[in-house]
Amino acid sequence: MPQAIQLALLAIFPALALMAMLNDFRHYRIPNKLNLAIFASFFPVALLLGMPWEVMLWHIIGFAVVFAIMFALFMIMPVGKFGGGDAKMISASAIWIDWHLLPTFIVMTMLAGGVLAIVMWLWRVLQVEYGVWMQGDATLRKVMSYQVKLPYGAAIAAGGIYAYTQSWWQTLLAG
Repeated sequence: MPQAIQLALLAIFPALALMAMLNDFRHYRIPNKLNLAIFASFFPVALLLGMPWEVMLWHIIGFAVVFAIMFALFMIMPVGKFGGGDAKMISASAIWIDWHLLPTFIVMTMLAGGVLAIVMWLWRVLQVEYGVWMQGDATLRKVMSYQVKLPYGAAIAAGGIYAYTQSWWQTLLAG
């Protein structure tokens, strides 16, 4: 297979993860179609790039374990604390990650989520300071009044892409 096609196939997961991240930033929602695309695109890419059946089976098992955990968390968490789109994106992304790298995926996602939460907190501090000390022009007032939520799709994309770069897929680039 030509290297350009191989590289294009390897770019599918990161591209879809970044699309989910951008959508979550813009609309605070990760569409089901996008999560389905992340999940379903794994199979043709794995087959086209010659992933061994045993490796593919471990990817599927990893997905099933992560899906079961995410489903359970979604069901027991209070409404609004853990989004269904986030649970689906973590699960869909997990199929792209080697079994032994799933803990890395989860830890990196949590770290990225922590950074995102700190940035969000800093934005709120800036909003309070602005409100106390400045009246500013209308444009600045509009920017400073923007309410930041936590688009966790960004953290999932960061954790997923990081773990993906450490996984079986990268052996294709080295070979």
